[in-house]
Amino acid sequence: MLSKVRSAKRLFVDLPRTLRLAYCLMFDPRVPRYMKLAFGGGLALIALPVVDLPESLPVIGELDILALSLLATRAFIAACPRHVVAEQEMLITQRRSRFDDDVRNGERIAMMIYRRLRPDEQEAITS
Repeated sequence: MLSKVRSAKRLFVDLPRTLRLAYCLMFDPRVPRYMKLAFGGGLALIALPVVDLPESLPVIGELDILALSLLATRAFIAACPRHVVAEQEMLITQRRSRFDDDVRNGERIAMMIYRRLRPDEQEAITS
């Protein structure tokens, strides 16, 4: 029972944190470009149907892609310079990371689009 709880925690808590860290590291200029290209290529290889994984099994096909993506992400983070990873983790906990900035900018843009596309309240009243 305890191992199932650990597995669920690893999937639902650690995975988003790991992906957020990988996102920040992809935009950090201190991480070598060849590492970023290798990570992006690995994710592209997983996402593209070049490798025919057992998709005929309903759940297994999706889980192996998730597992391979997590493995590639962890390998990328492990290969990055330790001091850069530690700094990015600190920025993530303080909500001052590149990821957090991009999310805030996306929310601001989405609100601008929403305000522009919604019908004006005055037009709705007069119609």
